[in-house]
Amino acid sequence: RMGVFLRFMHVEDNESAEVLTARIINESWALVSTALQRFAADVAVSEGVSKFVRVLVEYYPNILRPIVAQVIDAVVSAFQLTGHGTYLWLARRIINVHQSLGVDESASLQLVTSMVERLSEAALALFQGTPFSEIPETTEDYFSLIERAVETAPAYIIGMPSFPYVVQAAAAALSVNHFHAQMAVLYAWAQILSPTKRHIRLARETRSVLQTAPATPSGRAPPASPASPLRQRRRSVRPDAYPVDLVVELCAKHGFDLTVKLMHGLMQHFDREVVSVAADVFAALTAVVSDGPAVVKAQFDSPPLATMCEWEQAMLSQIPEANFPAVDRQAFLSELSELIQTRQWPKIKTLVNDTAAVFWRRNVSKK
Repeated sequence: RMGVFLRFMHVEDNESAEVLTARIINESWALVSTALQRFAADVAVSEGVSKFVRVLVEYYPNILRPIVAQVIDAVVSAFQLTGHGTYLWLARRIINVHQSLGVDESASLQLVTSMVERLSEAALALFQGTPFSEIPETTEDYFSLIERAVETAPAYIIGMPSFPYVVQAAAAALSVNHFHAQMAVLYAWAQILSPTKRHIRLARETRSVLQTAPATPSGRAPPASPASPLRQRRRSVRPDAYPVDLVVELCAKHGFDLTVKLMHGLMQHFDREVVSVAADVFAALTAVVSDGPAVVKAQFDSPPLATMCEWEQAMLSQIPEANFPAVDRQAFLSELSELIQTRQWPKIKTLVNDTAAVFWRRNVSKK
C-alpha cells in the first residue's frame, strides 16, 4: 500500500511535500530493513519489500541517494541468506537507474559493480551446490542481472575478479531445461559476445580504411570528410573502452565448453523458440575466437584461426555415426571452415541452425 501511495503521489515543485515524502521514505525504510533482516526467506515479505523498494529506486532516487548503500547492502544480504531470485530482480531494477543513485557516473558504476560482484559470489556458491534444473527462476534472474550489468558497465563487470567463474557458470547453465532460464542465459552470452564481435569488426574496418586512404603529397592521409550521425555514434564507442582483450581471453579458455553446450542444446534439448538466439551466440563466439586474438595483437593481416573447426571436430566425434553420418559431419566442417576463412558470420548462424534442425528431426523429434 505504501508503494502504491508513493508511486502515484506527485511532489514536484512542492517543497513541503518533498520534505514530508523524504521523512515517509526514511521511516519506512527503517521498518523495511528490519523486516528483511528477520523475514527475508518469507516469500510474501520478499516480494512485497522488493516491489516497495523498486518504487523508491525508480521514482525517488534523489531522496534515496543518501541511503542507497544501506539499500544495496540489505538486498545483497537477503539474497546471500535466502537465494531468492526476487532480490536479483530488484538488483536489476537498481542497475536500470544507477545514474541517478550515485554522486557522479564513476561512483554509480562502482556502486553497481560492487553489488553485482557480491551477488555473483553468492549465486556461484548456490549454483555449485544446486542443479540449475532445480532453481530455474533463480538461474533466469541471475543471468538477466548479468546481461543488464554487462550492458551498463562492460569494462567494470567483465573486469571483476569473479567474472571468469561467471563465464563458466553461464556455460554450465545452458543445460537447464526451462525456456525462460535458457533465454536469460543465452541473452547474457549475446551481451558478452556481440559487442566484442562488433568491436573486432570495427577495428579491422578502421585498419582497412587507413591502409586504402590515398596519401597527400606530404605523405599524409587527407582530412576525413564530415561523418554521418551513424558513423559519429560508432566512433564514440572507443575500442579501448571495451574489454575486448578480456573477452577474447575468456573465450579462448572456456570457448570449447560453451561450444559443446551450445551444440548439445541446439541438437537435443533447447526449446525450439530459443534456437535462433543460440545460433546467433555460436556465430558471435566463432567470430571472436577466429579474429579476436589477431586483432588484440594488432595483427590485422592474419587469416582467421581454425579454432572453432577444431572444437567442432572434437565435439562431433563424440556423436555416434548412426546419429550423425560421417558424410554429413564432413560437409558441415568443410562449409564451416570456408565461412570462417571468408568471415561470413551471418551464414555460420544459418549453417548451424539448419544442421541442428536436421539432427533434431532425425534423432530427437521421433522419440
